[in-house]
Amino acid sequence: MKTNKKALTPDLETIMPILIWAWRRMHKLSGPPDALQTREFRSVVAAVKALEERSLDGQSLIGQDYFNNPTLLGAYLLYQWVIHYQQGLSLIGELPSKPRRVLDVCSGPAAFAFAALRHGANEVIATDQNVNALQLGADVCGRYGLPLQVRKWNCTKQPLPIEGKFDLIIVGHCLEELFPSTKKGWQEKQDAFLKTLLNRLTPEGYLLIVDNSFTEANRRVLQLRDTFVSDGVPVQAPCVWRGECPALKVQNSPCYAQREFEKPYLIREIQRANSINLSSLKMSYVIFRNPVVGWPELPEKKLYRVISPPVEAFGSKRFYLCGTDGKKQLGSRLTTHPVESRAFEYLRRGELISFTDVLESQNAIDIIEGSQVHVEAPCGKPLP
Repeated sequence: MKTNKKALTPDLETIMPILIWAWRRMHKLSGPPDALQTREFRSVVAAVKALEERSLDGQSLIGQDYFNNPTLLGAYLLYQWVIHYQQGLSLIGELPSKPRRVLDVCSGPAAFAFAALRHGANEVIATDQNVNALQLGADVCGRYGLPLQVRKWNCTKQPLPIEGKFDLIIVGHCLEELFPSTKKGWQEKQDAFLKTLLNRLTPEGYLLIVDNSFTEANRRVLQLRDTFVSDGVPVQAPCVWRGECPALKVQNSPCYAQREFEKPYLIREIQRANSINLSSLKMSYVIFRNPVVGWPELPEKKLYRVISPPVEAFGSKRFYLCGTDGKKQLGSRLTTHPVESRAFEYLRRGELISFTDVLESQNAIDIIEGSQVHVEAPCGKPLP
């Protein structure tokens, strides 16, 4: 597999007109190529509101193929699709090499599959039980000039109808729908299903699990991470800590990712109309490696993932870290930082960092004169 180095922009100036075209084609409407008309916009706003309310409820989407409803499918395409696509674009960038063959499970209109194609994957197969959603995703990819294969698959009732191994398998925003936490034995069924996917990875393959950042979804992903790690499944990202997840030991202590959210005009207007306050991409995720290769080989120094935004405390800011030696807090005793430690002033949640010549006291770390701070891997980039 080729090294995955090139930075990708979302290219939403090109993509948004394609999404509007696909939305109109599905609804058999005509109109301007790059904007919704007033009546269309109002209908999309109402549909996004309905879909958001169901998502926040957490249970009302379970057991329902809401993509059978063209109104909700269209709302997903013009709003959530843009969010999930940008999540995929960032997370796939954390792989150390470009995946050649990709499987997108419960793909819907193929937002994550589209991200994989943008990263240069040679063969991407999107699967879902809803053929209309898959065809919509194929139309978007085709209009953009990318080849997407689609296959109907009810993954909880049928074996995977596709032969061969995959460099990347994506399971995005569907675990609660597939394995409702209200059902007896959900965790065992979920873990067994995901382990069948692990068995379909190439030796250098990855399994990407993505969900929202809400408490229940976040804890589900963290618990899955702990279960698989205890069973010998290594993690590529975001964790460099190999023990039990510290966030699960504390009540109301989430650990999720945060990325920049590029919002085109239509997305901003939908959010304004629905009073949606979402300024960044927030998601729970874990990338598992094929167990045959073990954990990533890291430089022989302490590395830390920034797991919080800056937290104001006693007139200064601190960051929570989770690193190769566990969970820490990072602060600074300097009012101004020289070039060697200036990165502290610009740290972002999700970055992988290292430092030298700092003051350590139990779980607290402070920048002092002579300290150096290095960003080893920016957000959306692979481990060093």
